Amino acid sequence: KVSTKLPVIKGLLNQVHILVLGGGLAYTFAKAKGINIGTSLCEEEMIETAKELMKEAEFKGKKLVLPIDAVCSKEFPKGEMKLEDTKTFDLTVDAGGIQDGWMGLDVGPKTAALFDQVLLSATKIVFNGPMGVFEVRPFDEGTKAMVDTLETVTKSGAITVVGGGDSVAALEQFQKIDAVSYVST
Repeated sequence: KVSTKLPVIKGLLNQVHILVLGGGLAYTFAKAKGINIGTSLCEEEMIETAKELMKEAEFKGKKLVLPIDAVCSKEFPKGEMKLEDTKTFDLTVDAGGIQDGWMGLDVGPKTAALFDQVLLSATKIVFNGPMGVFEVRPFDEGTKAMVDTLETVTKSGAITVVGGGDSVAALEQFQKIDAVSYVST
């Protein structure tokens, strides 16, 4: 739930230079920015809080990086889906966001590239939570890209900490459990 994560995000804004947000909670932030999110996960009562957090990040000079595209489906997947049954939407007001009837289930390729670019210079990264429904193809690509980025920065000397059951499960799924500095379940 977004409501349980927003107090943590607020606390992190005092500790970090850059905060990258993906996964289901990102859609509440997108909606707070006035971007259509279709039927994506959103806690309506947290939209004002998300707006406040974005303002606070800006005021404190922190970089809050949000998804710029999303891989979507018309329904929550019951099993593996074909890529042609999905659609990728840009998460901008100008592009119209996610069309009605579609739900964001993973960050898109533009977002994966953006997150990689932003994180490559990091010296410390805490990863807590997948970028999408990583258990089901093709909605595993965003999380796989993040895990690959973690492996790259770890090899470059960064300290990478992965915590939480889903995050650890993602490392295991992509056979990268040893690719990061620390794993906490």
